[in-house]
Amino acid sequence: MCGIAGVWFRDGAPQGDASAAARRDVAAMLAAISHRGPDGSRIVENGAGVLGACRLAIFDPERGAQPMATADGRHALALNGAIVNFSELADELRAEGAAFRTRCDTEVALELVARRGTGAFAAMNGMFAVASFDGADGSAVLARDPCGIKPLVWTDLGDRVLFASEAKALLAVLPARPGPDRESVLDYLAFQVPLGDRTFFRGIRRVPPGAMLLLRRGRAPEEAPLPAWREPPRVPDDPAEAAAALRELLADAVRVHLRADVPLGAHLSGGTDSSYLAAAAARAVGGPIDVFTGAFDVAGFDERPHARAVAEEIGARAHETVPTPEDLLAALAPAAFAMDEPMAGPGLLPQWFVAREAARRVKVVLGGQGGDELFSGYVRHLVLRLEGALVEAMRGGDTRTLRGLAPHLSSLDGYEPLLRRQFASGLFGDPADRAFSLVHRGGGLEGALAGDLAAEFAAHPARGRFQHAFDVTSGRDPVDRLVRFDRKHLLPALLHVEDRTSMAHSLESRVPFLDRRVLAFVDAAPPAALYGDGELKHLLRRAVERDLPRAARERRDKMGFPVPLAVWARGPLRKPLADMLLGGALRARGHLREDAVPRLLEGQSVEARHLWALVNLELWTRAFDA
Repeated sequence: MCGIAGVWFRDGAPQGDASAAARRDVAAMLAAISHRGPDGSRIVENGAGVLGACRLAIFDPERGAQPMATADGRHALALNGAIVNFSELADELRAEGAAFRTRCDTEVALELVARRGTGAFAAMNGMFAVASFDGADGSAVLARDPCGIKPLVWTDLGDRVLFASEAKALLAVLPARPGPDRESVLDYLAFQVPLGDRTFFRGIRRVPPGAMLLLRRGRAPEEAPLPAWREPPRVPDDPAEAAAALRELLADAVRVHLRADVPLGAHLSGGTDSSYLAAAAARAVGGPIDVFTGAFDVAGFDERPHARAVAEEIGARAHETVPTPEDLLAALAPAAFAMDEPMAGPGLLPQWFVAREAARRVKVVLGGQGGDELFSGYVRHLVLRLEGALVEAMRGGDTRTLRGLAPHLSSLDGYEPLLRRQFASGLFGDPADRAFSLVHRGGGLEGALAGDLAAEFAAHPARGRFQHAFDVTSGRDPVDRLVRFDRKHLLPALLHVEDRTSMAHSLESRVPFLDRRVLAFVDAAPPAALYGDGELKHLLRRAVERDLPRAARERRDKMGFPVPLAVWARGPLRKPLADMLLGGALRARGHLREDAVPRLLEGQSVEARHLWALVNLELWTRAFDA
């Protein structure tokens, strides 16, 4: 795990002062993200440009410094992430005559790219953001894993391209601070996730998940898809057999994600995903592991009883963190700076505290990100499926789908406001309209905005932006399309949070559910096996039920790591949040209506989405003088 940064030159290898300036820029970028790699840094240079990395030493701590270069100096590579199948890949390469100096995944990735070019990425399993330089022809490749677990951003300055793990690294060396990217700001206010590869900083872009940025001499940067995983899976047609095959695959995914030469633990909420991972990890290591839980001393926001029951059942060493309102307030500014951009909901705050606690004891932690997005775990998926079943029954009198869905409708308990909003407009609209209403977060927010931001938000084509993203998402029915939309757009935003909250504390977070073999399996699974009769996470539940601790198997009230922001905004955080908004940059620049602040603080939604969106935007504006 590392932070990477570099300068690629379009028109020829840097010489003299240009070379020295590029090395200074890379050093400054690495200094800005040193939290990602406090165990050392290195800069190398070849005919393509200057490449650097700061390292969090996980594999072969003594000898694994990077960037690494081939013996002839032609190829140089920096890796942020973990190639979990590097041992098997090393054996393949040894059979081809390769020799290795280290026990490090970076050296394996380097040798693989040197021999196979971009085809190497078809064989890499795990999480990765890679920068590879070819000094012979001056080319470079920037690549990200299929889900975007590890970040990589870049900007084109004409004669050169700058890139780094985090935007703040680029800000440290750009000649002028870029202004806010209005499309990204408006997308955030509408959806709380970006729908494209633009960042909040004008001119700084993301390498998209599952993509490569090809840099060639004398040419503009060219985007290309990452090569497909080299091992297409065989998914049985029989649902029971498919579940058994997935069970075996998940167990092996956990096993390879446990590879490390440093202490390792797991997040644990007491829900299905984290409980399975913690139990599977304990079985794989053959002994107790450290597990980490976050909670709040507020009724309805405390999962500790469930997590404790699972930890006791698997014999884990349990560690808990319970942030207070004052803790949350104190974390707002540093967390916003760590994030680089507003992203997703207030769940990043408890993640911040859990990561801090975990980093005190381990260097690597397993997390359950991806379970909901791959296996259809969100209530909105069930609501859209219910709508379809009701329409089917009313139009054709066929109630079979509805009857099959009935046993699972208890998952909708507590979501009455969502159901009222969703059903208020009827059931017979375009499925894309129905899906849009389930993901749109901006309804009513226009009443809190002022000035040019209010005008721009009113003109923002949120429905059209969603329609385009929804239309290009291949799916077999509206629910499947929404699941895949969440995987393509929501999951990278959640992984952004996972990455920044963990790396801010120099902690590596791994996500075994996003093993490339699991991704390929899900993509190939027939709908009957994947979704069953509409139960949330149907295939995943069938696959892990034999391995799931009893305390998690019998649980029916998974909370999803909620944050009592709305509760505390009406109580101990009311004045500081009011002061922040009324005396902040948004208000000073005429973007926020003063009379809207009391309404925001009194909002009854558990998620307090509008309050969080504006607080987060305010924090970002302050942190980056945007």
